[in-house]
Amino acid sequence: MRKIVATFFAAFSLAFLATLPAQAQNAQAAPARQAAPSPAMKVAVRRMLDAMQFPALTRQIFDQMLQSVPAMMRQAAVQNISGNANLTEERKARALANAEEEIPLAVATLTQVLADQSLIDELGAEMVPLYARYYTVQEIEQLTAFYQTPLGRKMLATMPQLSAESMAISQRVLIPRVNAVLEQVLRAATQPPQ
Repeated sequence: MRKIVATFFAAFSLAFLATLPAQAQNAQAAPARQAAPSPAMKVAVRRMLDAMQFPALTRQIFDQMLQSVPAMMRQAAVQNISGNANLTEERKARALANAEEEIPLAVATLTQVLADQSLIDELGAEMVPLYARYYTVQEIEQLTAFYQTPLGRKMLATMPQLSAESMAISQRVLIPRVNAVLEQVLRAATQPPQ
């Protein structure tokens, strides 16, 4: 079950990172600064996050992701357990039943983790140095202005749905590949030395 949860969290992280809207707007930006953000940068990023309605947006993204978590965990469990050649059919059936019992607990735990307001506060605080590495104060101000336009508001309004669809894409595309690699590693680890 730990492998299933780890695989899920990898996909979850990738999907969440893919939804940070300002990141996608300047893919060519190179990290120019590693120093602590200036006071002006801190203010500019916080204003941008306010324009993005970052706490509400993040909460909506979390809520959308939580809706697909049980199915994702179930799919990962079925793939991992069914594909394990070292398990008998009886052990596979028991493992699948155990996974079914564990999924609600994992979802409840994840729901509690994501409901903690301090998580959103911490994510917001971490955005300041992140944006400071890739953008100037002037660029952050331009992004803020964009998020205050009708198109910027539309982009933010569609972000939770984009997040949910990104999660589904990650589940469909990423998890089978990750599971294939994990299966190869497990096979290699269980092979007797030659």
